[in-house]
Amino acid sequence: MMRRSWASLTRGRVVAFASSKVNIALLSPTFTLFSVDVALFHSKPQFQSFMRKQSKSGLIKLEDALDLFDQAVKIQPLPSILAFNKLLGAIARMKHYNTVFSLYRRMDFLRIQPDVATLTILINCFCGLHRVDFGFSVLGNILKLGYAPNAVTFTTLIKGLCAADKIAQALELFNKLVETKYEPNVITYGTLINWLCKTGNTGTAVGVLRKMEKSSCKPSIVVYSTIIDSLCKDRLVNEALELLLEMTSKGIPPNVVTYSCLIHGLCSSGQWTEATRLFDEMVDRKISPNARTFSILVDALCKEGMTEEAQGVLKVMIQRGEEPNIVTYNALMDGYCLQGQMNEARIVFDSMESRGHAPNVVSYNTLINGYCKGRMIDEAMWLFKEMCSKELMPNTITYNTLISGLCQIGRFIAAKELFNGMQAHGQCPDIFTYNIMLDGLCKTQCLVEAIALLHVIEEMKLEPNIITYNSLIDGMCKAGKLKAARELFYSLTAKGLQPSVNTYNIIINGLCHEGLLDEANELLVKMEENGCLPDNITFDTIVQGFLRKNQNLGAMKLLRNMVDRGFIPAEPIVPILVDLLSAEGKDCAFLKKASEVCAE
Repeated sequence: MMRRSWASLTRGRVVAFASSKVNIALLSPTFTLFSVDVALFHSKPQFQSFMRKQSKSGLIKLEDALDLFDQAVKIQPLPSILAFNKLLGAIARMKHYNTVFSLYRRMDFLRIQPDVATLTILINCFCGLHRVDFGFSVLGNILKLGYAPNAVTFTTLIKGLCAADKIAQALELFNKLVETKYEPNVITYGTLINWLCKTGNTGTAVGVLRKMEKSSCKPSIVVYSTIIDSLCKDRLVNEALELLLEMTSKGIPPNVVTYSCLIHGLCSSGQWTEATRLFDEMVDRKISPNARTFSILVDALCKEGMTEEAQGVLKVMIQRGEEPNIVTYNALMDGYCLQGQMNEARIVFDSMESRGHAPNVVSYNTLINGYCKGRMIDEAMWLFKEMCSKELMPNTITYNTLISGLCQIGRFIAAKELFNGMQAHGQCPDIFTYNIMLDGLCKTQCLVEAIALLHVIEEMKLEPNIITYNSLIDGMCKAGKLKAARELFYSLTAKGLQPSVNTYNIIINGLCHEGLLDEANELLVKMEENGCLPDNITFDTIVQGFLRKNQNLGAMKLLRNMVDRGFIPAEPIVPILVDLLSAEGKDCAFLKKASEVCAE
């Protein structure tokens, strides 16, 4: 009955064995081996006894596993299939999938009959190589041999489908299991729920949880915590709190992971009172906060600018015997950098090293970013050199931060050198890197080079975004090439890009500087028709354009529109209009009121 139910799920005619060097994590039977001096075995009991003893140890080397296999096939009678499964499983966990397939072929040649566990190891290997289709072929072989697939077999296939981004098919397989009365186990449910949460399908994960609650397989704290964490990440903190109450009402007490997830969610949504209440409840329940809990609090406080309080949490953490980790220190350092307190950030950086935590790439990137924002580029470059001297590989974020910092203070030649060095050291620039460089070229009036760089971006198959084109349009306008800027602006829609408010502001500013006020005014109307609302800068730009051309009444009309929308004009605009219109004998009551608004 079961074989008929699952026959439709098998694909392909035979199992295709292929070699691969891809390193993919593998779910395999729970067996491990320790690195051993391989002895000679003369009997089946000797060999199987040795394998049982080693099942409690760590991984052996590949050469040892191969030697054990060679000895096993020489023993008469042959060891049980369980012994071979242990060896195949150990080799599979080393990610030597081609070796597993090769050994299986030898077993087949020697007529060593596989069992479900053997074939499940093969499914694991194929799924690890993102060839879940071959995995289903193996399932077909399992059925053909008259075996009943077990929970591990189906869990492996579900995991393989999820890893291949085939969530819908994984759900279909899971539902088929339930429909055919084949009871998934805790690991099957947990695997599916975990992947659903990872891929942003929290609502579906809750649906699977409800099915689990109705089955004989009851949810564990791990399952509940996984969904609570995902709800918090989706900013559905109230729903997460409801699930906490539901969980506790069923006699499943929360653990440190559950509380940490909820505290993180509450802090991220600014619900400090509730976060404090949960933290206190956690301590009252004798559940000790761990490094992650404290790191969450430090990070949340720092993001709110409460660095003193974050430092206090760090002290409490140390007093309670919980050693801060690299994440804790990086969060505190980032908090100081956000506040521009670079001396304090550097102290944290140094104290991290003194407590035995070597700074990682994130640590260096955080401090480099802080120095660049504070225009302390020499300090940032010194850190970059220190990082390289420690053989800590700078990543794209490191280079982007430094290149941007150099461009901001006008050191474009140094930025270009770093950009070239980045590629020489094997780091591929991304669209953000190119945007920084392109903007720098435009700001230094190197428009020809900027356009050439745009062609490079397109050749690299990197998609230029609206920021890319904003820089170019701005550069063209400032170089007096309004016609080219106009053409580029009106081509954006054909490129699949929608102009942002910044794009409109740039082109409107260019039109106003050339005295094309009617076109600028028309564009103001069109931008709203296209669903892009003007901002304060849009109105300020166009009002000043009208003032420069002495079109005072037009400027006043725009200013009234601006104030009616709740925007506050730039300070110089209103007094200028008041003076000009008063000299012409016009009524300035509205403008005087606008002037008072500006003063406030």
